Amino acid sequence: MSRRQPRRRVWPILAALAVLGWAESASASPFAVVHPVEPPAEAPAEPEDGARAQVRTVKVRTRSDGLTASGRRIGSAQIATTPRRSAEDLLRLVPGLLIVQHGSQGKGYQFYVRGFDAVHGSDIEFKVGDVPVNEPSNVHAHGYLDLAWIIPEVVQQIDAHKGSYRLEQGNFATAASIRYDLGVPLALRGTRVGYEVGSTNRHRGVFVHAPKSRGEETFIAGEAMYDQGYGQSRRAERYSAMGQMRLWERDGYALDALGTIYSARFGVPGTIRLDEVNSGRVGFYDAYTQGREGQSQRSIASLRFVGGDAKNRVSVSLWGQGRRLRLDENYTGYVLEQTNGDRHQQRQDSAAIGFNLEYERQLHAIAALRVIGSWRGDAIDQGQDELLEGGQIWKTSRDLDILQQSFGVAPGLRITPRKWLLLDGGVRFDLFDAHVRDRLKPSAEQRFSGTLVQFSPRFTSRFTIREQWQLFAAYGRGFRTPEARAFTLPTTAPPDVDLSVFAGGKPFMTTTDTAEVGARVQPSELFDIGAQAFGVWIGRESIFDHVSGFNVELGSTQRLGIEGDIQIHPTTWLDLGVDVTAVHARFRDSGARIPGAPPLFVQLQASLNHPKGFRAGLRWFVLGPRPLSYGATAGATTVMDLSVGYRMRFAQLDLSVDNVYNTKWREGEYNFASWWDRSERRSQIPAIHYVAGPPTMLRLAASVFW
Repeated sequence: MSRRQPRRRVWPILAALAVLGWAESASASPFAVVHPVEPPAEAPAEPEDGARAQVRTVKVRTRSDGLTASGRRIGSAQIATTPRRSAEDLLRLVPGLLIVQHGSQGKGYQFYVRGFDAVHGSDIEFKVGDVPVNEPSNVHAHGYLDLAWIIPEVVQQIDAHKGSYRLEQGNFATAASIRYDLGVPLALRGTRVGYEVGSTNRHRGVFVHAPKSRGEETFIAGEAMYDQGYGQSRRAERYSAMGQMRLWERDGYALDALGTIYSARFGVPGTIRLDEVNSGRVGFYDAYTQGREGQSQRSIASLRFVGGDAKNRVSVSLWGQGRRLRLDENYTGYVLEQTNGDRHQQRQDSAAIGFNLEYERQLHAIAALRVIGSWRGDAIDQGQDELLEGGQIWKTSRDLDILQQSFGVAPGLRITPRKWLLLDGGVRFDLFDAHVRDRLKPSAEQRFSGTLVQFSPRFTSRFTIREQWQLFAAYGRGFRTPEARAFTLPTTAPPDVDLSVFAGGKPFMTTTDTAEVGARVQPSELFDIGAQAFGVWIGRESIFDHVSGFNVELGSTQRLGIEGDIQIHPTTWLDLGVDVTAVHARFRDSGARIPGAPPLFVQLQASLNHPKGFRAGLRWFVLGPRPLSYGATAGATTVMDLSVGYRMRFAQLDLSVDNVYNTKWREGEYNFASWWDRSERRSQIPAIHYVAGPPTMLRLAASVFW
């Protein structure tokens, strides 16, 4: 049995970075919506002066961001009524986005959008305000996203931008960018205390205090949750606290602060083989392993200065965050290590600090200069220990110190040469620099480093034919940096290594060239209709392999697709919407289908907020068959979730039902080799594995307000 080598920790560096970490508030960015022409705004729930708001009162479930046909802004009314167990479930409001949980609450979700299997976030850039949440070079998955620390009651707005067309979209925005803005709207300000119980022995308490005398950006919130889960090894508990406030405001400028702290423990059920479930050896909601768990901690501090005048608008933010992650997993049984087994523990301790700048100056009545800038630095201590069945370490397979930084600057122009024409474009310059120490190598061979640069042109246009008709066209190049570990790998395969399993190669930026044309029409205040066609081309596709833990290069790819949505708002308190996404995703040389990419996704949403206090939300989706690795196919499925409630002046009662029809569905499906029953012959032939989706689950929540 090997012993772990002595190590020099990077904790002094982590501590120094954490002390320096401050940053922006997560209040709505003034740059989130195109200026000077903005899409119709929702009427405020309670205008401060008591008068009727002088705005167009078209109430829609989602609305265009004004720059592309696919961009969406989702407001607080829809967020409040959607069925949810955590802030991650709010992502189901984004048209065309499918999220899958192959662990339990607390582990990051898996994302699918526009023909991408974005794994745990490798192709979706995510921010809370201006604070980036993706974790570059995470030990579990590059770009790892974990949103369980966000208290859903304080998410005020969601901005979703598909493609890579906007100058502010940075690392991981190869398929889409999503932003949560935090706050409490005027109608819900005050103090709220709530308690939720569920059919899975779920208990959740939440507290939100948003002083009525302060603006929407100011609040303090806390959450505690315990859930036994709907199957084996799915127990979860989490504790989170968040606070945001405006520290200073004068003459159109403001200084905001945000702070969060979070801790969670959760079961790790892994996947199970479909053939063993069909034979009756394993139950549908069972797990091969018991007592395995993950741990997650996070803290964030941030400051943001924002404001402007008639000619200038600026947003400057500083942020810092600390992170700890532990995952005890085994997906393959004994297929890799026949004697000791494939159980392993991944561990990561990290700290990051960053800076963001967005500046816009009106040069002329028809032209504005825009400058985007950002810098991020990470210090990471990560490793992977191979474990015996009893939990003892028998080998350390990864032991790295990482210092990495990324820098980006993007100048651009926004021009309105005609009242009916908007042009927006520019170019991003990004630099990624990594320094890695591999403590498992001989002392003279431990250090590796590398620097990569990327140029990314971006362009969008909007043609307003009439007030109700708009046409859009956009092109952009997105990028994803390599994980820092890639710099430690050999650039060419040694002569005695099987090329089919070689995981080396020269590190490179993964880039996407994306184009989109679309239209939005609002023939009346009853309908809002949109449609777009898009294409995504990648010269060197890298797809994450869960078994090896690497992003594996698999050649050039092409994704062609169409999206459409119809939103109906027959009254000011009822919104209905349906969206459809169809994608043809292939490798260009072989014509083979891209694994994991759903070719068809249909979703229906409904939101009711009656003035008399009645509330309801509905979400129903249909997911078509999707290709898996090695030529396998995952089955189609459909699931409906529902919530109903009633709000009185000082109290509120809500009932949520997940999976109304109790569909036995496989939320995540994968195709790889495993060997769990050692009484049978070992085989490396891939087999379909799955993670069971939730059965019918009930949650009843009561809240009081004052």
